[in-house]
Amino acid sequence: MRDGGLLISSSSTSSKLRSAASRGVDSIASYRARRGVEIAGRLTSAAVACGSSVALGISDLMRECASPANVWTARDLHNADGELFDGVGTFASCGVRLCPSCSASLRRRARRRARVALASCALRSGEHARFITLTMPTIAEASLLETIQIVHRAWSLMRKRKFWKANVRAGIKGVEFTVTPNGYHTHIHILCISKWIEYAGLRSEWSHCLRSAWRASGREIAFNTSHGEAIVDVRLVKAKTRASSTRVIVSLESALQEVCKYVTKSESWDAVPDAHLVEIAEVERWPRLFEVFGEMRDRHDAPETDRVFTSLDTPNLSDGAQLQFSFESSLAMPSRARPPTLRGLMHTLDRRTWLIILSLRFTDRRAYRRSVLCGLYPYAVFMSLDGVKSFGAMVG
Repeated sequence: MRDGGLLISSSSTSSKLRSAASRGVDSIASYRARRGVEIAGRLTSAAVACGSSVALGISDLMRECASPANVWTARDLHNADGELFDGVGTFASCGVRLCPSCSASLRRRARRRARVALASCALRSGEHARFITLTMPTIAEASLLETIQIVHRAWSLMRKRKFWKANVRAGIKGVEFTVTPNGYHTHIHILCISKWIEYAGLRSEWSHCLRSAWRASGREIAFNTSHGEAIVDVRLVKAKTRASSTRVIVSLESALQEVCKYVTKSESWDAVPDAHLVEIAEVERWPRLFEVFGEMRDRHDAPETDRVFTSLDTPNLSDGAQLQFSFESSLAMPSRARPPTLRGLMHTLDRRTWLIILSLRFTDRRAYRRSVLCGLYPYAVFMSLDGVKSFGAMVG
């Protein structure tokens, strides 16, 4: 798998592989659409039960995003090297973190940013790439949002500690959670460039930051471990690893995949209680779940070489993102008022009007994105799950 699609060779000997890849992206598209509808349906029921108009509106956004007319597969997409591959995506995106399609897009962007950031920061003498995991005890009565906010606060404290600043120069951080019988296991994965990191010192520093973060939220935390502190893990990162490698070494690709998971797998939402699902849907601004920090942060916006990845990402409608064009001109352009965002409209419109406006916005967005993609990929054939085909300019 290569981000937005399956990498396919253009040689004549690859027809069987291409046929298998086509079946693969069809399955991925169908699965994401089905899961999106399932999660939206559950959120609708939970929103009605809780009386949350915001969560109800979010479920409407997800349902539009997962509609057969919006989810597409494509053949003969190409990257900057001329390699052909099959892909899957959505014409318009809801931008909701519960949405399988939009979560996949977020992971793709995170991987792209991470690779650019890593390439921009060379190792110095005495430094190595390391993969660090910082965990937090599960608290049965804490909601998912609360645990994410607390681990974010602890991370903010950790970055300011002398121990951290003296040893870690740059890195990439991602937050992930899993659902356990005892609550949410929320933890941080970090791929960093650092000097030697003392394990006991790292554990002590992180435990201190966790205690401070929980205390600030009005709770006290206990570590049910033999050493009375949080569990941390540090591994050396190598470009490639052999089967005989010990567990203290991890491959660069494996570390990247862990850091860029972006919160959780879509199946994990099934284990989240309805009330917590509504709480998540109502969040308008999340704590930063993925970030590039240190010296990598100033360099990760270097020009990207893979045109394909950027073109398959779509702006988040729920965040009110708009396409912007800039033209060189000596004349001053009149300012234009931005239209209200969909998230803003759901607070002001009655439900019937809201659903009409939502459908119209997505329809317009789909038509525009379809034409843009066909222009970017003149040899490609796009097909939405409702059976509508679109052809690139060079396809007869």
